Amino acid sequence: MHRVLALTVLAVLVTGGAAHGGRTHFGWLYGTELVPENGTEVETWILEENKKGDNKRDETAFWWSPVFSLTQHLEIAIPIEAAFEDEHDGDARVHFTRWGAEARYRPQSPDPIDAGPFATVVRGGAKRIIEDRAGVRFEADLVASYTSGRVFAEVDLGGITERVPGGGETEFRPSAGVSVLVVRDFRLGVESYGELIVEGGGTSWLVVGPTMSVTSGRFWGAATLGIGLFGLRDAPRLTFGVAL
Repeated sequence: MHRVLALTVLAVLVTGGAAHGGRTHFGWLYGTELVPENGTEVETWILEENKKGDNKRDETAFWWSPVFSLTQHLEIAIPIEAAFEDEHDGDARVHFTRWGAEARYRPQSPDPIDAGPFATVVRGGAKRIIEDRAGVRFEADLVASYTSGRVFAEVDLGGITERVPGGGETEFRPSAGVSVLVVRDFRLGVESYGELIVEGGGTSWLVVGPTMSVTSGRFWGAATLGIGLFGLRDAPRLTFGVAL
């Protein structure tokens, strides 16, 4: 029910205000739009991984960050992350997990006419693992999109690696989606996302499902319900931002 409510809220927001371009049209994929030059916004993610792996682990994660532009081609984010994790061993809890910094670079002009139908963003970041004081996490994405009329298609090839004393974990995170403008600034589409273990003992998983997005005034948001193809039952996610 909470997933249905999240999608409903976004649908209602489509009726309000004059709209501006959103940062992403998908729940799981990074976008190829940046914050306008000299602009700042607050971005938030709320995501779940339900019945993951052999022990049916449940997780709800939260991500908050101010995002601000240094130039029309480069923006910086300073994310803070927290999570509720339940491995059904009697030790479920909410805790802060990571904080760090990341940069997103788009070589094309922010003007869609000057940029043309293709756009790319390169993203890189580093985060401290709060509960392991010697641990660090590195993240990277290469995002490419194509726009043709009402249709917007995107591919996001990402990856993370965590390095801690005595071990580490590396994941390849491929994702893709197609979004269609339905009315005004309301879109519907489909997207897929996966976390595939390259190194370490985690659980690989892949989801595909419907997605929707909306922009309204200073607000933009996207939501998806990823249905598990393997590794977990489902992975819904809500992503939104508010310009300051």
